[in-house]
Amino acid sequence: MARFRLRRRAQSSDRGERLGDPDGALQLLFAANPLPMWVYDLETLRFVEVNDAAIAQYGYTRDSFLSMLITDIFPTAECPHGRRAVSERKEALWKSGTWRHRRADGSFFDVEINSQLLVWAGRPAALVVAHDVTETRRLQAELTRQALFDEATGFASVALFADRVRAALAGWRHEDRQVGVIAIGLGALDIVASTAGDEAADAMVKATADRLRACCGAQETLARLGGGRFAILREARDEHAILALAGTILRALGEPVEVSGWGHLGCNAAVGVALASREAMNAASLVRDAGSAMRHAAERGGREFIVFNAELRRRALDDFETEQALGAAARLGQLHLCHQPVVDLAGGGVIACEALLRWERPGLGLVGPERFIPLAERSGLIVELGAWVIEHAIAEAAAWRERARVQPKVGINLSAHQLRDVDLVERFSSACAESGLQPSFVCVELTESALVANDDYSAYKILTALREMGIEVAIDDFGTGYSALSYLDHLPIDVVKIDRGFVAGLGVGQVDRLLVDAVIKVAHALDLRVVAEGVETELQLNALRELGCDAAQGYLLARPTIDAELPTALRQACEAVAY
Repeated sequence: MARFRLRRRAQSSDRGERLGDPDGALQLLFAANPLPMWVYDLETLRFVEVNDAAIAQYGYTRDSFLSMLITDIFPTAECPHGRRAVSERKEALWKSGTWRHRRADGSFFDVEINSQLLVWAGRPAALVVAHDVTETRRLQAELTRQALFDEATGFASVALFADRVRAALAGWRHEDRQVGVIAIGLGALDIVASTAGDEAADAMVKATADRLRACCGAQETLARLGGGRFAILREARDEHAILALAGTILRALGEPVEVSGWGHLGCNAAVGVALASREAMNAASLVRDAGSAMRHAAERGGREFIVFNAELRRRALDDFETEQALGAAARLGQLHLCHQPVVDLAGGGVIACEALLRWERPGLGLVGPERFIPLAERSGLIVELGAWVIEHAIAEAAAWRERARVQPKVGINLSAHQLRDVDLVERFSSACAESGLQPSFVCVELTESALVANDDYSAYKILTALREMGIEVAIDDFGTGYSALSYLDHLPIDVVKIDRGFVAGLGVGQVDRLLVDAVIKVAHALDLRVVAEGVETELQLNALRELGCDAAQGYLLARPTIDAELPTALRQACEAVAY
């Protein structure tokens, strides 16, 4: 045993001298290093030393290593054998960097090598340290794939699609061809997600992706922009081929999608097209224009695809300017509230006043809510505006008892976006505490579509929390969304407000009367109160009384009025329902 140790020590000393390390310290570091290391002759490319870690990593014996050239551990395609080929690669072989190496069993892996030139036994050599980076590179490749491709569909990501559009536009400027982006939106996806669940929604997305893929060839780039929004990049000799593809897609998505467990569900797809032009010479504007055309197509029912044009560009610019101005409206004092009374049909008193937001835009006058509310919802400004309404509506309502000698409830409209606001319940609590108004004098109103657009459980929790505070909850515009009388029993609500469209038909035909009668009877059976909206004639008012409706709201009773004129409006509303 002693003889073996002496022999090893002598051998180490000999190698240390060859390394210019007579004490053997470097040799010990070399031998014990956990990373694979070796030395090879720069002229012959032959291994002259190798450590135990390299033997374990590569699977060759020490004797095999020392009989090999450095090129033997490279894939043949990367470092071909042969005197001339090896000679041409000598200088590059010793440089640090990432390489692909071959093990004794024929498998390959990636290594990061660091090389240092030295003199070995009087000859130029290279000391190499190798670090296995196979897993690191695999993870990097996976992260890159996730960044560039949508996991559910395999389509290009937003970033990759934008890059492809930029490349296509660069070629378009110099070649006689047309570049177009086709935007597709699935209007039914949120509804499917909230009613059938996320799995059904995912199935619809994948089925839609399959149909889009079938419509396109290898020359098109397909992307998923998020949710139920897709985009396709099409390059062609002229615009007709791009428009033909848009028509093919619209027809393909016009057929219902089969979703396991739910049968065939309609996509409600909208398709918009934007063609490259002097006004749309960058990727962002072209994709944005296609999206604008798609939204316009959705507004028109999605029965045809829309091509972005000068008029849509004007509207898009106007929308942008309006959104910017709206964002500053509250800070600049341009917003105010109007209130429309809700009158009890039995007792004749005003039981509530619905707060309605109004915007006085400098230079343009009064901007209707039908103009700015959809923009606010699309841009996300609706949460900020909603917070302003909650604060001011409750503050104004708190002063009604002193000014008008009555204390009706204040109705505050909520949007789908506000139901996702984690601070919503706290906003109401704070506003009531600061104003001194009891929460029982507040009623929140939300449409059926707002409920459908949100996760049922999330909306349920928020509405339940509001009711626990004492705030009433009303379903607004009932009958215009996805009405199902049966689900009224499953929601934490107190009031049903029948849409003006049904009220308008009272006294004209039997169908609307039957529908209103059914809503009132079911609501009363569930201990819910019923308010009829949009009452404009005595005929409608009398019909509602006959059907047993609890309350009414509309121009016949009182128009929306500013807070200063509210006492007069309340008196007129009471007089309007007096027998």
